[in-house]
Amino acid sequence: MTRREKFRQITMDEIKSLARLQMAEGGTASLSLNAIARQMGMSGPALYRYFESRDALITALIVDAYQALAAALEETAARFGDQPAREGLLQVLLSYRRWALDHPVDFQLIFGNPIPGYQAEEAVTAPTAGKVFAPILRILERAYRQENRPYPNFLENLPPQVQIRFSQSMQDFQPFLPEKVVYIGIVGWYHIHGMIMLELFNHIQPLVSDPAAFYRFEIERLMDLMNL
Repeated sequence: MTRREKFRQITMDEIKSLARLQMAEGGTASLSLNAIARQMGMSGPALYRYFESRDALITALIVDAYQALAAALEETAARFGDQPAREGLLQVLLSYRRWALDHPVDFQLIFGNPIPGYQAEEAVTAPTAGKVFAPILRILERAYRQENRPYPNFLENLPPQVQIRFSQSMQDFQPFLPEKVVYIGIVGWYHIHGMIMLELFNHIQPLVSDPAAFYRFEIERLMDLMNL
């Protein structure tokens, strides 16, 4: 990397860091390139040499967030790869919550409220989004295929309205997953995402004395229901 390239990367990282600070203070909709430029002592047009638009900056932040979360989950999955599927899945889902609480701005950016006026570049964001769920779905597949755990009975009577649609990112990363595995993964995500969002916005704390214990208990209960 040349000196010019290094300086460009340092500047882009600073822009992203200030963008995250803005969103932490005012929410994801508060992002302003002109405000960032003023903080950096730059003109607006100068900043646009690094990110051509607000949407381009948001897309870069989304990709960074997906990649960081995916890396954390992959690291945990690898660390517990020699354990039974249930233990590996538990640890990965605990890691999912830890990352969300440690990076609330990034988590809300990728899974929270849509940013007004922003249209995601799916060709850019979808592949990285798929990487987040890859380790979870791999563990589920191992549980039902290699460990021969029976699928829960309710999967035999799913109404047509809730049949699985495979996203492009899922087809790219794991094209041969059984539909039942994907459905179980979606159900699990539905539950853990709800708990984490309630905790991030301090809705669960007045109701549950230990949110971490509550989260783990509900994960274990859900795995029991799924014959894991």
